[in-house]
Amino acid sequence: MTPAACVTGQPVTDSTWVDHDGQPVRRPPDGERSFYADLLHEGFCQPISHAFDVPDKLLGLANVLGARTRREAVNVNAFDEVPNSTWFTNRNHLRAIPVGELMQGPDSALLPEKPWTVTHPKHGGASAGFQIRDAAGQKWLVKLDWKGLPGLSSGADVVARTLLHAAGYNVPHNEPVRFSRADVRISDDLARGSGKERLTASDLDTLLARGAVLPGGDHLATASLFLPGHPLGAGSMSRKRSHDENDWYAHPNRRELRGFYVLASWIGYWDTKNANLLDLFDSTGVEGGHVEHYLLDVGSSLGADADGLKRPESGYENAVDYGWMGRRLATLGFVVEPWRRARQDTGIPSLGRFESTVFDPPRFKPEVPNPAFRAMTDRDAYWGAKIVASFSDAQIRAAVAAAHYDDPRTPELLTRLLIERRDKIARYWFGRVAPLDFFTTDEGALRFHDLAVDLGLTGRRAYDVVVRSDDGHRGRARLESPAVSFDRLGAATKARLEISVHGSRARPAEVVLTRSGSGWAVIRVRHG
Repeated sequence: MTPAACVTGQPVTDSTWVDHDGQPVRRPPDGERSFYADLLHEGFCQPISHAFDVPDKLLGLANVLGARTRREAVNVNAFDEVPNSTWFTNRNHLRAIPVGELMQGPDSALLPEKPWTVTHPKHGGASAGFQIRDAAGQKWLVKLDWKGLPGLSSGADVVARTLLHAAGYNVPHNEPVRFSRADVRISDDLARGSGKERLTASDLDTLLARGAVLPGGDHLATASLFLPGHPLGAGSMSRKRSHDENDWYAHPNRRELRGFYVLASWIGYWDTKNANLLDLFDSTGVEGGHVEHYLLDVGSSLGADADGLKRPESGYENAVDYGWMGRRLATLGFVVEPWRRARQDTGIPSLGRFESTVFDPPRFKPEVPNPAFRAMTDRDAYWGAKIVASFSDAQIRAAVAAAHYDDPRTPELLTRLLIERRDKIARYWFGRVAPLDFFTTDEGALRFHDLAVDLGLTGRRAYDVVVRSDDGHRGRARLESPAVSFDRLGAATKARLEISVHGSRARPAEVVLTRSGSGWAVIRVRHG
């Protein structure tokens, strides 16, 4: 299935492959909610409000009984996909990225040229670091690996950004780097304290002592290239940016934010709070510009935390988890939480705490809950699972190799764990929504892929199809291969097909066909 060409400026329709939200507009004012106010609202107030939302609970009961009460995502095209936008660009699941290209992430394999000049200390966040201008004049943010854990944070960051970029999200260009003290000098202005900041040589030595040091004396870190454009502030999973004329959809109703839950669960990216999003105004240089939406600080993934080793409960409980608090209270503390049963400690400093045995795809929990994840439907989750399932073993191995781990044990174990988590995700969500996709037509039949078969999760299987044509024809058939003969459509000019996996309770795929000349064309697909 190949995205159809669209002309910028055309009205957005449900059949387009481009969401034209990059139109030139005036720059919105800078602004973001206070970090602590945001945590209070998203982490404390919203969960309490949701817990006492009686109508929502009644709708949830109706969902259990089979009713469809949840609102579906609004930015979905005719083929049940997310159009390309300033938030997301369709990549690996539509067209497999070559392994060599995938390893490069959002840019070529660009590294900061030495020597480096420290221009500013790093502000905010738990990790130690500083801003530099490299020998080529480019600006980077350098974040040190935690002392005693070389490669843990930098490795997790690079693996996560590689996979998320290949999935379709906007991420900065981050690279693992190693450097010596001799590679770094302090700018004269910063050393003198000419501005409001000051950093002396002894301050820098103290800072470097907080980071990981290899036996030969080199330091390990992540170098993040400054993004082009004007930073407007943190983005939001729940609110549109004020005065951004291109920000049309309520964020909890965007599929790329809802389905992001599935990708976050795969890599264990538990720190998905709003502070790790960035809205960047990209000026066109002609008339105005537009806002691009980025994921930042994705290094709090796999077995890592911003300040070292991931906490055992991260990914299994919210920071303030009223459900587990209630269970512990009701059982006087004798309940055994999943994270206590999970054998997360790998014994490898550069990998930390990460596992695949206890991991349960629908029960992954970020540190701070957000409305987009809560609004996710099975259709959204299927879309996310389809992207996760699109990564081959070789691609996962390449993403891990991009981190250049020093410990030879890390690549093999991490690759295996990611593959096992990928397969768990596919089995669970493909068991709820039939993974029948990428419908194409030829002269004789409608053909499709069974993604579970493609991934090797199951052997060859049969399918049931129900045909409803505009000429009043109704029919049922059993298919022994993923193809529907057009002979079943008779003389109709339009037909609706409901295709399911034989013997499975997974919700079927619906395909609408219209006669086009002597053949047929797919005009609509819906899953689940």
